[in-house]
Amino acid sequence: MANQIRALCSVITKIARADLQSRLETYDSGISAIEHGVLGHLYRGIDSMAEIRRLMGVAPSTLVYVVDGLEQKKLVRRSKDPSDRRREPLLLEKKAADLFARIPKMDASSVLVKSLENMKESRRRELVLLLNEFVEGLPGSDRMYLRSESEDEAPVSTSPLQRVAPGARRRKRNHE
Repeated sequence: MANQIRALCSVITKIARADLQSRLETYDSGISAIEHGVLGHLYRGIDSMAEIRRLMGVAPSTLVYVVDGLEQKKLVRRSKDPSDRRREPLLLEKKAADLFARIPKMDASSVLVKSLENMKESRRRELVLLLNEFVEGLPGSDRMYLRSESEDEAPVSTSPLQRVAPGARRRKRNHE
């Protein structure tokens, strides 16, 4: 059963990533799905490369490469933490905040949304409940991160460090 779940999660992840990449191309964003993921974490106020790497499950070298590309596109920049010289928080530039806010997270054209619409409402709710229960039982699951993915409100910074580069503004995201 565990192998079946792993295989199903792999299929869902692959389809969701391709769907996101298609949406990014439709909106002529100029970014990849992994870059979108990094921008999403920054948009929600997570500025630590270590935390983003942990949440995305990517290798440090991969994230450095992605952040370097986002810096070249002038979408993010590294800053200095005055209280810890080793830490370089990432700042979301205004251009990136605007770009991220402009791209709907999911809309009716999404294959995931269409598939869910083919299910009865009660089955959709049951699916979400079961998946939440399953994830809660996994070691290292991060419930706060999962909740932040479904919230309708723009992020609230909890750090004294500036999360968004000067002049950048946050907008309410479009949700299904």
